[in-house]
Amino acid sequence: MNIKGKVVRVFPGDTNTDEIISGKYKYDELDLNKLAKHTFESVDSHFYEDCHDLKNPILIAGANFGCGSSREQAPQVLKACGISCIIAESFARIFYRNGFNIGLPLVECEDISKDVTQGEWLEVDFDAGMIRSEHRNKEYRFKPIPQFMQELLERGGLMPYLDACGGYTD
Repeated sequence: MNIKGKVVRVFPGDTNTDEIISGKYKYDELDLNKLAKHTFESVDSHFYEDCHDLKNPILIAGANFGCGSSREQAPQVLKACGISCIIAESFARIFYRNGFNIGLPLVECEDISKDVTQGEWLEVDFDAGMIRSEHRNKEYRFKPIPQFMQELLERGGLMPYLDACGGYTD
């Protein structure tokens, strides 16, 4: 599986779920496409529109992306914005698992936020564990995603995976 897209934003370390989607919307709106319009609104009012202007937008972040509350809407609204992949130096554990459960590819790559810039074209090769920057003619290595996690992504997340495999069994 490969993804080729343009970097829509580079966020700093410790970007939390309250910044991704404010808790004030959590109970008022259940439609993720409507909720997505509020993604990052407290720190970046044009994020939603900028994502929709790109094919396969990629988000870059520093360490501990998605920290804070375990709000499952955070990765869901990013996916609803059209984000094709998030590459961060590290992820908060619950955010990481929630991302794969909904079929949103997450890649951990050391020092990526210090080198890559907004507007740069990247290609992510999941099998090889490689990110290629056309802009810099540079490659970044990351620990390949385990096969099971790649299968979750290919099926669109945990629920479609379980449906395809006949449900949950011990």
